Parts: sequence; C-alpha cells; structure tokens
Amino acid sequence: MTLFALLLGGCGAQPAETVPTRMTPYLTPDSMVTRDGSHQPLAIWLPEGEPEAVIIGLHSFGDYHAAFDHLGPWFAAQGIAFYTWDQRGFGAHPDAGHWPGDARLITDTVDAIRLLDARWHAPIYLLGESMGGGVALITAAEHPTLPIAGLALAAPSVRAGLRTRYLWNALFTVGGALMPGASYTLTRDPDDPRYYPPSAARLASDPQVIHDVRLDTYRDLIRFTDRASDLAAEVRAPILLLYGGRDGMIPPVSIAQLRKAQPQRLAYHFYPDAPHLLLQASDWQHYSRDILHWIQQSVTGVAATRAQQ
Repeated sequence: MTLFALLLGGCGAQPAETVPTRMTPYLTPDSMVTRDGSHQPLAIWLPEGEPEAVIIGLHSFGDYHAAFDHLGPWFAAQGIAFYTWDQRGFGAHPDAGHWPGDARLITDTVDAIRLLDARWHAPIYLLGESMGGGVALITAAEHPTLPIAGLALAAPSVRAGLRTRYLWNALFTVGGALMPGASYTLTRDPDDPRYYPPSAARLASDPQVIHDVRLDTYRDLIRFTDRASDLAAEVRAPILLLYGGRDGMIPPVSIAQLRKAQPQRLAYHFYPDAPHLLLQASDWQHYSRDILHWIQQSVTGVAATRAQQ
C-alpha cells in the first residue's frame, strides 16, 4: 500500500464489525458473560432494598473496573445499584493493550443494559469517563430503543471541531500500519495532588492499568473517538456533561461542539479546577453529588435530596 493510500485510509470510514451470537448473555456475582461467550470481570455494589436507579460504569482508556471502587459503594449508599466491568482490551483480559474492536465494546454494553433491565425495575443510566463516555454515546446513538434513562459523561472522548483532526488521523494510520507494535510509556505520579490518593496510586502502579500504549491501539482509539463525535447528535436520551478547566486531553472546542449537537437534552457542569479524569479526582464526591442530583431529579421529576457523605 502506498503512503498516499494510507493517508486516505486515515480519513475514511472503517469496515463494519459484527460480534457472533453463540449464547444468551447472563450475569454471575463476578462476571458478565456476553453473547459470544466472553467473560467480563464484573464488580457490583447494591443498595439495601430495591434500587432507585441503576448505573453502568464505563471506565476510561487504559483503566479497568477498579476505577469505580470508590464510586460504586458511594452510589449504593444513596440507593443506586452500580455495575461495572473490565471492558475488552483492558484490565484482566488476556488481550489487554490491544484494541478489542468497536463492536465488542458496544455489544457488551448493549448486553449489560438488557440484562439489568430484566433484573431491575429501575431506570438505567450510563456513567462514562473519557473513553467510557464515547462508549456511552455510541451505544445510545446506535441503539435508540434501548431502555437508557440518561448518559452522565465525565470528559467524554470527543474530537469534533479540531482543525487538524484528519491530519492526525492520517499520521496515526501510517504509524499504526508501519509500526503497529511501537508503544509509548505513560508515567504517572502516585502522589499527584489532583487525584484521590488511592486512584493516583492505582493509576501509577497497578499492573492491570495499561502503561505502555501501542501505536495501533491509539490509532483505533482515535477512530472510535471520531465515531462518538460524529454520532453525538443522534442520541435521544438526556445527557449530563461534566468537564474540567484543567483537562489536558479533551479540547474545549470538542466539548463546545458536543453541547451544540445536543442543545435540548444536555445539562452542562463546568469545573474550572478539575482535571481530565474527574471521577478519579481528589474531590470526586463533589462531582458524584452533581451526578446523583441529576439522576434523582430525572427519576422523581423534583429537586433532589441531599446526598449522604
């Protein structure tokens, strides 16, 4: 393939993927078994009694279900069931570090929504951080009949409005084709004051967090982020968008474009001092309370009650 063809490939649509259906999905106490028989490591936090709502937590790129170890119990204490799993290509999966394919990320989320809708008579909300926000957007846009009560998006992976968007796509396509296994090592400060201490330590040294990012995996993440951006206007569920003024990953222009794509359904919270990974931040409870209030108001239609500490 010529360099010119590779450059064009970076700007073109990717072929559709499918996930084979071999079985009926089901849940165990520590695993979600999806339609193709894959076991996703699962974490669950349940309230006492029937939940007021159900949250599905979708972690960021490179992370895994432990990203919600502090949020899950907190939301359960507020009367909300919380489910999360290692998305494919991350955490305990044997292929961790390799992009799993867009279709697998989306169909696993679809399977989870249907399973939890059958399990609970409560509204279901998708809570996505960074890449997880992209998963939530694509799932809701491509499956409008799913019982999704709303999307809470913490600095979701979107790229609309970037003037050099397709140039970078082309460069990553060339690099991913010529040097697919090349990687970049991410180093994080285990004592980063911006983050909740257990989260900062986990992101810096947990072996299940991806620290060496393959070039071809990052190329596919960029394509996935473009897809989330392009489909955002098609979402029909209510959206809560959270974004920090110290986010060095998601450009402000892309957040502005997402707000423009959803002028009627989107509620926006801006936090001037917040970092990119809002849900891992030192003041994560502040953002969690805003999410809780939005869910409670959505469920009841009246002003939310004060969250427990």
